[in-house]
Amino acid sequence: MKVVAIASYKGGVGKTTLTANIGAAIARLGRRVLMIDLDPQANLTLNFYRAETWQTELADQRRTVKAWFESWRPEAIPPPLAGYVTTPPVVAAAVAPGGGTLDLIASHLALGDIEMDLVARLGGAQAHRSTRHYFDVYQRLATGLASFSPHDYDLVLIDCPSNFGVVTRAAVAACDHLLVPSRPDNQSTTGIEHLMGKLGRFVWEYNRVAELQSGIRPAVKRLEPRLLGVVLTMVQYYRGRPTSFLRPHIDRAGSLGIPVFASMLRVSNRSFVGTAGAQLPAVLSPDLAPDLARDLIALVEEFLRRLGPAGRVTAGALDPSVLVDPAWRP
Repeated sequence: MKVVAIASYKGGVGKTTLTANIGAAIARLGRRVLMIDLDPQANLTLNFYRAETWQTELADQRRTVKAWFESWRPEAIPPPLAGYVTTPPVVAAAVAPGGGTLDLIASHLALGDIEMDLVARLGGAQAHRSTRHYFDVYQRLATGLASFSPHDYDLVLIDCPSNFGVVTRAAVAACDHLLVPSRPDNQSTTGIEHLMGKLGRFVWEYNRVAELQSGIRPAVKRLEPRLLGVVLTMVQYYRGRPTSFLRPHIDRAGSLGIPVFASMLRVSNRSFVGTAGAQLPAVLSPDLAPDLARDLIALVEEFLRRLGPAGRVTAGALDPSVLVDPAWRP
C-alpha cells in the first residue's frame, strides 16, 4: 500500500484536481484507491458528493475524518479508519468495469477545529519545547492507516490543507511519498521553496525526537518521505507549447534542485470546474477534450513510473479508451 500526500503552501494550485484525477485514473485501471480529504475546504469531498448528501449522509452521521479525530481517547486503542470510509456512487460506477475501487474518507468544514485541538495537545505556541505528546499527535494518521490490511488498498492519496500546519505534518509522517502541485508563477514557485524548507525542518525534528525517545518508543521509525516531484498545473498553451510568458517560471521551477514532472496540466475551466457538479473527475468524463486527455494520461503514467515498482505494473498501459468508457454516462 503506497501512501502519497499531495501538499502545497499556496491555495488555488490544483491540489484537489490532481488528487481526484490521479485517484480516479488509477482506480479505472483496476487498482484499489483510497482518498483522504484533510482540507477543511472539503473540495475533494464535494467533488464526489453533492452538498446536501455530504450533510445528511456523512457530516450528520459522523462519517468524516473530523469525527475520526474526535473519537481518539488518551491511552485508548485508536478507532480504525475503515469505519469512516465511504464509496462515492457515481465514480464507483465509472471505475467498476475495470475491477478497481475508489473510496473516500470525507472532510468536514469544521476540520480547522481539529488543527487547534492538536496544537493544544502539543503544548500550544511552546510546542517545540515539549515532546510529551509529540508522537501521539503526529502519528495519529499513520496509526489509522496501519489499521487497514496491507491488501485493502494499493494506493492512498492524502489531500492536505494549503499550509504546513499540524494536520499536514501528520500526513507527511504517514506518507511514503510527497507530490507538490504548483502554478507556473512567482508566488507559487516561492511557495515551493518555503514548503521544502518547512518539510526538511519537520523531518529533521521528527527524527531527532524519535532518536531521543528511542528507549521509550522503540517502534517509532525514522521519517524518510520521498519527493515524487512538482507538477505544474494551470499551464496556458499556444500552438502546442506553454506560452512564452510562462516559460521563465517553468524554467525557474526546474532550477530549484528538486524533481519536476515533465507532464503538465493545461488550463481547462470547462473540464475541471464543470465536472464537480457531476461528481466525476475530468479524467473519467466522456466529454474530455483530446488535449486534456493526453495531459492527464501522460501525468498518470509519469506518476506511476515515479512511484516505483508497484506503479510500473500499469505504467505505459494508458490510453483514452482505458480511462474513458464512451458508453458510460453520469
